[in-house]
Amino acid sequence: MSFRLTRQSKILKPGEYKSVFNNGTMTRGKYWQIMAVKTESTKAKLGLAISKKVHRLAVERNRFKRIARETFRLQQDQLDNWEFVVMAARAKPANNTLIKQDLLALLSKVVNR
Repeated sequence: MSFRLTRQSKILKPGEYKSVFNNGTMTRGKYWQIMAVKTESTKAKLGLAISKKVHRLAVERNRFKRIARETFRLQQDQLDNWEFVVMAARAKPANNTLIKQDLLALLSKVVNR
């Protein structure tokens, strides 16, 4: 069991993002929005879409990306064969643990449907 976040576990191409946005289901939390679609592949994949409209400062966008990547990296074995596009939602500033807990709750909600 490897906890590395490899290239195969990321959504990189525009077509992959498009298929998740077109076929996926939206789940919303306090700090995150997740589009998710179940696939035939054996590994979970993560894509990030953190908008400048939501978080104007690059520092904030990078913080959300870091939290999302780390949370996904540690949980990817439990996420089966889902593809996720994670987006930040507008919210008041919070500490990293609250943001991480919200993302964990959303990921488990999607997988346990």
